[in-house]
Amino acid sequence: MRKPSGWPDAPSSHSSTDLESHYRSVVDDLAESLPDVSITWCHAVSADDVAVALGGELSSTAPRSLSEASGEAGHHVQRSGHGKTLVIGELGSWFVIVEPDDWNGAEALPRLSAGGEAVSLWLGDTMRHYDLHYARDGQERCRFRWGAEPDADPSSLVGLLSGLSLTSGQPSLEALESGLPSFEEWKVHAFILVERISGVRLTTQWLCREHMRFVQVPHARDVPPDDAELWP
Repeated sequence: MRKPSGWPDAPSSHSSTDLESHYRSVVDDLAESLPDVSITWCHAVSADDVAVALGGELSSTAPRSLSEASGEAGHHVQRSGHGKTLVIGELGSWFVIVEPDDWNGAEALPRLSAGGEAVSLWLGDTMRHYDLHYARDGQERCRFRWGAEPDADPSSLVGLLSGLSLTSGQPSLEALESGLPSFEEWKVHAFILVERISGVRLTTQWLCREHMRFVQVPHARDVPPDDAELWP
């Protein structure tokens, strides 16, 4: 269900070069501050609804910057193997969920896309693993992976893929000439595709703001170390 909005963060007209430069700044910022992170875009009535869909505990909500949330996620990783931290904010008519060291958004994409669309992007610099999931009407339609052909059928997005190097992970001639590594180009183009799908632009300013943080409830996948309790 879509939340009405005045589209305050709707992108203005920019050239392709300007857009790539914009998202290169976003990619550089994330690589420095959140090297392993998933970012998910979806529609919902409220942040609470999004948090519940991802297993968040409503009583845990508190304002946090991504830097603060990343520190908390690192603590959870040591104790459970997962970040367990959901940072949820609004961007136009969408909710954006940032998960340091975790990827619940991708797993919940069918639920998050019920009656609409949802996109989830995983940027895993540690293992050089990058993928983008797209779902609509409760069903995942396709997944793009760096260095591989798409999974499933990307035809529903064919009109939005023009000029983007997402289908093979190979660098473009321009990227080769500029010395830009292919995975960096892939990340930039993944963000451009998300903007084309959503109509909203993620900015470094948005990433620097405080948003609402939720902590996930204990989950069967959590693997605490032998000498520690999962929760205090």
